Amino acid sequence: MTLEKQFSEFGVSTLKKIGLAIIGSTGAIGDRHIDAINQLDSCELIGVNARRQEPLIEQANRLGVKPYPTLLDVLNDSEVDAIVIATPHPSHMEITLKAFEYGKHVLVEKPISVTPSEADQMINASRSNNLKLSVLFNNRFRTQSIKMKDLIKSGELGEIYRASVSSGMFRTQDYYDQLDWRGTWEWEGGGALINQGIHAIDLFVSLVGLPHTVFGQMRTLKHEIEVEDYASALLEYDNGFLATLTCDTVQAPLKQRMEIYGEKGAIIMDDWNVSIHRLKTPLQEFMDNTPGMFVSPESVEEKFDLTEIDNTHAPTIDDFCRSIIDDREPEITGEEGSKAQELVSAIIMSGCTGQRISLPVDRAEYENVLKSLIKTKRLPD
Repeated sequence: MTLEKQFSEFGVSTLKKIGLAIIGSTGAIGDRHIDAINQLDSCELIGVNARRQEPLIEQANRLGVKPYPTLLDVLNDSEVDAIVIATPHPSHMEITLKAFEYGKHVLVEKPISVTPSEADQMINASRSNNLKLSVLFNNRFRTQSIKMKDLIKSGELGEIYRASVSSGMFRTQDYYDQLDWRGTWEWEGGGALINQGIHAIDLFVSLVGLPHTVFGQMRTLKHEIEVEDYASALLEYDNGFLATLTCDTVQAPLKQRMEIYGEKGAIIMDDWNVSIHRLKTPLQEFMDNTPGMFVSPESVEEKFDLTEIDNTHAPTIDDFCRSIIDDREPEITGEEGSKAQELVSAIIMSGCTGQRISLPVDRAEYENVLKSLIKTKRLPD
């Protein structure tokens, strides 16, 4: 499938190219952004910025773009319309607010920030300056995610009554030891939930929405870190349906799984293999009219053979740039991109207080919980 065809669901014209600069370009994710931008006709890479000057200059020379020694050098360049923030999330708010001061649009890597209060400031600044803010949750642009969303939107499942999401990942102790901000409450603001599991949480929320209450549990099972490497939560929605969520960085083999059950069938996503199970008889109708103790509705499974996008950062960046060109909202606005963080914060609050937490979280209460975690450098007993 061509990129033009892949992006046709999200974009329109490509008359103008948006000038982009990448902040944190020499980091682990920087090359993915560069590769994505090079595939697109909606934007062009003007320059790159990073703290370490020697690899920055080497990278800029190799790409034939400008090396920016400082953030202000980026923001003072009139060729730059927007920035892509690929730095660790403790720096996201400061860079975003500064960019808005200089009239630049912002696409920020996940998660949007460390706390909901920081996200609020970023969103408010975006709106008050009439500038675009988008969050790089690229899994939403996978063909499997689009298929699941279309199935739900078309009513294939009927009313949803149960769902689950599991993000089982693995990180070594070396991963946390390599950078001093990782695995800390002060800088990272959490562990498996806010960093690794946030992609799965965001996709889940985009499909079934935010719950109105959360009851969560967290543990540090295997790593010598301050934050959680395992978390589980029960989510309750307004219409009464319940969902379960688990995220960890201690699981082997790795597993990404999502299940969404409705009156007319179920969607199963297992390591990005998507299938729908259509009930021959809707659930409630079957229960009302079928006698017997050990019978269940028959279903027909349909598996989808979906073409993978090599680099899902490409359609994400493309949508952001086209939102600037066409003066429309990006698919993932600041408000939309902060929902996963809202849920993560509620789970953290619940796990620390032992109470069921309503969404949106109380900002002051969350800050107090986080201050306590920063002080003790560990999860409560």
